[in-house]
Amino acid sequence: MSLKITNIKKSYGDNMVLDGISANIENGVYGFLGANGVGKTTLFKIISGFLTDYQGTITYPEIDDKKDVLLGFLPQNFSGYPDMNICEFLLYLGNIKSSANQNKINSDIDEKLNLFNLTNIKHKKLKKLSGGQLRRVGLAQAFLLNPKIVMLDEPTTGLDPTERINFKNYISNFGHEQIILISTHIVTDLEFISKKIFILKDGHFVMNGTEKDLVNSCDDFVWEASFDNELDMHNKLKVHNKLEDYAISMIYESEGIIKARIVSSTCPAPNAVKVKPTLNDVYLFNFKKEVHSDVK
Repeated sequence: MSLKITNIKKSYGDNMVLDGISANIENGVYGFLGANGVGKTTLFKIISGFLTDYQGTITYPEIDDKKDVLLGFLPQNFSGYPDMNICEFLLYLGNIKSSANQNKINSDIDEKLNLFNLTNIKHKKLKKLSGGQLRRVGLAQAFLLNPKIVMLDEPTTGLDPTERINFKNYISNFGHEQIILISTHIVTDLEFISKKIFILKDGHFVMNGTEKDLVNSCDDFVWEASFDNELDMHNKLKVHNKLEDYAISMIYESEGIIKARIVSSTCPAPNAVKVKPTLNDVYLFNFKKEVHSDVK
């Protein structure tokens, strides 16, 4: 049975944050991509049961055994219990989450400590951890006892590049066995691992589909222009100024030539050529005011 989200609406006063959100989600990794403040965290709080004042319905998958865990959740701001050490904290949550025998809980705790590189600091109190270490504890508790649904709100905040790679590798290997929901504004969190991506803006999913589908939808809107003859190649600010009416995805130097990657519905420069979009271009297409286009 899938997770069914049907016509979810939520407002704060006159501000309608979610306005008719629906999705049918089965096992796999699903990304919820959007700028800060578009309602991703609100949607996650509703799915998790933290918020109950909303319109619409959430239907959850059935679990086979009372010892199984339905949901694990990493909130955007995670602190845990500061005076507990990592082992104590995971043991406490493991016994709350499940009625499984203690050996199974202990075994899973050891697995998650190893998986998220916490074994060597497992007796360290949470209040003594760095931001990245605390985030890894948050990931460990979310995946503890392998819940049917795992919800991760901005999961890679504070992680160094190696830890981000380890996180994505784990998701890639095990994501097909669970429903994993990732809320983020960091495009690279979702690249290559998502079964489907929902782009949330103005209370709606303005785009949704596979990464390939989303990229293909922006095929005619990404350009690359060179500026070697017009501008000092070491002064990228001049390129920004010249293209101030456009959404610039990237400015980089290649073999002594400054190149700009631009998202636009019209040709932004005389020598600009169309290039293959990336997921980052799709994000920019939806969230930069400078992009002028009739495509929705």
